[in-house]
Amino acid sequence: MLIFNCTKAAVDFFTSTKKGKKISPIEPAPHKTIAESIAKTDASTDSEHQWHWLVHAKKVKRKNVLIVMDYHSRFTITLNGLKKGDELPFLNLFEHHLMVHAHEIMALLANHVADCVDENAQAIENSLELYTNHHHSCSFYQRGDRSVQSHINDVLWHFEYAVDEMGEVPQGVDLIGFDVSVNRLLRKRQADKDYFYPQHEFLHEWLTHYGDCSEPEADSFIEGLKAQERAEFQARFGGIEDLDLQDDPLISSDVHSNMVDNVISLDLYRKKK
Repeated sequence: MLIFNCTKAAVDFFTSTKKGKKISPIEPAPHKTIAESIAKTDASTDSEHQWHWLVHAKKVKRKNVLIVMDYHSRFTITLNGLKKGDELPFLNLFEHHLMVHAHEIMALLANHVADCVDENAQAIENSLELYTNHHHSCSFYQRGDRSVQSHINDVLWHFEYAVDEMGEVPQGVDLIGFDVSVNRLLRKRQADKDYFYPQHEFLHEWLTHYGDCSEPEADSFIEGLKAQERAEFQARFGGIEDLDLQDDPLISSDVHSNMVDNVISLDLYRKKK
């Protein structure tokens, strides 16, 4: 089940008034905090896997912009062009962007750490199918998290800066490209000692839930990907052999984001009915 935890601004976006009656998909949250919901779900053998996202809404140049961030990995999906009060187009567009990112990140991993093209392509398709089979429903709650909200606010700052530079709100491939960039910025959760990249955390989560990988296997794949990325960075910026991207947020959050490959939009989403 997909869980969309909405800020007040997002609740207002999903709420409409028809014939004097308010219509909204927002339900009462089963627990006060997201962490409590996750703990209760993990402790129950009967509960299906819940994937928690936080949703925030803001008007940018008079267009509705939604920042959707994964609670655990802080992976960001930015959406715009949606009309107020209709959650179905939101779900369709969210899933479309999610599938694009998952496909491209899985393909990136396959190119770095594996050899068989046919097997890699099949593994990617299998993971997308498994995701689809696992998530038949969703819920919307009004609930937030301070730590995640601080990262959402940072993404929103970068988005508004990009809009000022471009002179318009990015759409389509440009919008996905923006997400690729911010998902390569270093983040830190309050309880964690080390910084991390949302892209790596998202990939690890995807591999363990939909990629038929154990935790140690996913760890190994991510470490291999990091090693390859460091090697590519050093090859591109020669003479900085001792630079460690993971340990230098001032350099890696800016320079490393420029290494993003072009992302091709894929028509891999299904419509919610």
